[in-house]
Amino acid sequence: MNRTPAGRSAFDRPAVLRVIAVIVLLSMVLVGHPSHAQPADAYDFDIPSQPLDQALKAFAEKTDLLLSYEAGMTAGRRSAGVSGRYTSEEALRRLLSGTGLDYRFANDKTVTLQPADGSMIVPIIPPPLSEASSAELGAVQKPVKVPEILVKDVRERDNDTKSYVAEEASTATRTDTPIRDVPQSIQVITRKVIEEQRAFRLAEGLQNVSGVITNRPSQGLNDSFLVRGFAVDTLYRNGLVDPANILVGTDSYNLQRLEVLKGPASVLYGQSDPSGIINVVTKKPLADPYYSTNVMFGSYNFYRTELDATGPLNSKKTLLYRINVVGQKAESFVDYVKRDLVAVAPALSWLIDSRTTLTVEAEYMRRWVPSYNGVPALGTVLPNINGEIPRNRNTSLGEAERQERAMTRVGYDLTHQLNNNWAIRNAYRYTVFEGIKLLDAFPLALAPDQRTLSRAGIDIGNSAGSMWHRHFHNTFTNLTGHFDLLGMDHRLLAGIELRQDKTDPSQGSSRNAPDLDIFAPNYSLTLSGPTDSFLIKSDMKAAGVYLQDLMAILPNLKFLGGVRFDYVHQSVNPTEDTLANSDDTGISPRLGLVYQPIEPVSLYTSWTRGFLPNAPNSINPNGQLFKPERSTQYEMGIKSFFLNDRISTTLAWYHLTRENLLTPDPTLGGLGFMVQTGEQRSQGVEFDVTASLTDGWNIIGSYAYTDAEVTKDNDVNLLNKRLAMVPYNKATLWSTYFFQEGTLSGFGVGGGVFGYTRGNASIFGSQVSVPGYVRVDAALYYNHDLKAGNWLHAKQVNMAVNFRNIFDQGYIETTFNSTTQFFFGEPRTVLATVGLKF
Repeated sequence: MNRTPAGRSAFDRPAVLRVIAVIVLLSMVLVGHPSHAQPADAYDFDIPSQPLDQALKAFAEKTDLLLSYEAGMTAGRRSAGVSGRYTSEEALRRLLSGTGLDYRFANDKTVTLQPADGSMIVPIIPPPLSEASSAELGAVQKPVKVPEILVKDVRERDNDTKSYVAEEASTATRTDTPIRDVPQSIQVITRKVIEEQRAFRLAEGLQNVSGVITNRPSQGLNDSFLVRGFAVDTLYRNGLVDPANILVGTDSYNLQRLEVLKGPASVLYGQSDPSGIINVVTKKPLADPYYSTNVMFGSYNFYRTELDATGPLNSKKTLLYRINVVGQKAESFVDYVKRDLVAVAPALSWLIDSRTTLTVEAEYMRRWVPSYNGVPALGTVLPNINGEIPRNRNTSLGEAERQERAMTRVGYDLTHQLNNNWAIRNAYRYTVFEGIKLLDAFPLALAPDQRTLSRAGIDIGNSAGSMWHRHFHNTFTNLTGHFDLLGMDHRLLAGIELRQDKTDPSQGSSRNAPDLDIFAPNYSLTLSGPTDSFLIKSDMKAAGVYLQDLMAILPNLKFLGGVRFDYVHQSVNPTEDTLANSDDTGISPRLGLVYQPIEPVSLYTSWTRGFLPNAPNSINPNGQLFKPERSTQYEMGIKSFFLNDRISTTLAWYHLTRENLLTPDPTLGGLGFMVQTGEQRSQGVEFDVTASLTDGWNIIGSYAYTDAEVTKDNDVNLLNKRLAMVPYNKATLWSTYFFQEGTLSGFGVGGGVFGYTRGNASIFGSQVSVPGYVRVDAALYYNHDLKAGNWLHAKQVNMAVNFRNIFDQGYIETTFNSTTQFFFGEPRTVLATVGLKF
């Protein structure tokens, strides 16, 4: 087989380009005038905190809107009130915040109220003024219950695809809680940001969040991140743990939003990474039919197609579906590294009755991404006597390299509203990972001639004849309640969680790999006979119970308290004849306080503890098991929502410590023995802002100062060393603007700057400084409504061209050590998109 260099492809490019050309020409012929949203009237409100029915009556009198809801729906509920100048919709949203109710406009003058469990109250539409008196219009109409789409999903589609600003997030409290009421930093990347930046991988979306750094190369197979200086290897999907991202990278084709909770989250999620939770929220079925398709093509023979379809399956809209599909065929700037992908994600929602909803979701993903193992420091950030190493250099096996992995997920989410104030939710997901083929060579050391690279090899699923299987089970059951006690409003959460992470017995082998001349590589040589064999087998079972209360001591003073107890059993088989196991328990608390001197501003402080068991096969000289790693964070900050929630900001200061880290034994470290004396500390200041300043103008920006270092270790040479690849400063700014009128109506422009100061390649070995860099991106957009009756039956055509790294900045985006594994960031690329919405 002949080599296919980077930048060339055997893919049928002319055929794809002809299809794109036809779509573009058709859209230009069929194009109509873009629609424009008209601004809503604003009112001056002064409605104090009071029983909800009285607050709604005052609201209706102020706005002349007809409110329709069931008798008794507002009983026992209080509204926090609203004060200031707002549109009627913004004021109603504030009145209903925290009440367990939501709303929907039936027409310009009629609003229906509904429980936040997904049931919909459909009103009797009032006749015109000529047929009904004003007194009749002021009365509450008798409603008819009809099951409808989940309120949360409607809100996500309407808000996440139109604005960069998110007002609620579920990750911090496992309930839909206003961000302003959470005493911890939580950031949300909406679908609009993902789409406008063309962020296919998580790292591309999370780069907009302060204090988040990718811990894997962009051309790599999997995802891992540094948050506030510490690694986050495990992601969550719709609130359920999903460790598969460290094995197969997540794609954004079916994602609705990304939520990042900063700091330990064991109080709700049990054993978890100390620096935070990254929760991806997937798209859900919708009641209104919606269909879209996107075709993308770009640099390095990048071709990608996305399909999204959703709607009802019956006339009563009690059975809803959604299916997302993606196919990608792409090379990269690194020789022999491809980024091929296929995935499909179907989902089905059954609105069983007005109080009960069941959603079943599944996904199958398969990636073909040969390894990219980086290049040496000499020739990249350090001088090499032979010159600079090219950015496209690959140090693996060339065409012989194999990395083929698949992921299958299936699960459900069942919610039942017991009454207006109490609900129960049960969710479960099963995930299976398949390492179908793994044949890889990775670098060890660079010879004194600074060009000969020694390597080692690994083989799983090829000559070893074994497939790598890993299974994940996760389920939780939550009970939520909303009630008044001693004159204070309470939102209670109680839950239980079970999980398992099991790796089937899989045999692999270590193999010899030939040396590679990095300046004149010969990829015809492959791995030779095995030097050793190894067994992959493990099992982890965990159970946790948790309790949380969000209490409104005063209307502007809220207290959040919670605690969780965890039990974790681990077993590992290093060989067929040995077994190591452990049993760990942990109690993880969280306390927080939010004070709102004025409604748009929240001052908060919190203290939280984290829990993460150490592996049972770590070797302790005294034969005892190691204690779990613990983490502690103190945080305080200010959150604000200004200009009718068009601008959201968070300013946070934190102090985060990891304890009980394993370090080499002072005398027996050479034999693999460890002691538990390590400690690392991260502290800093973070600022995040999202804004939708006017119709068509959105901004997202961030800044982080991070001071992360080793504070305790047996090796005195490591004390006070900065943690690897954590820059002192990171700043980002991205903005888009779409013209709303005139000859440029429908056009849009976007651009962003992403800057990082220097970092430390590794705390081990020789200290190598990785230079900082500034990357500039840009984009052009063109959106047009299509004329009704066109033969495609499409409603809108969308076109975009995204430019990444416009000035072709050469930089190192991450490292695995200080000698042989440095990873170049992507050079200048261009990506074009043509899409249709139906």
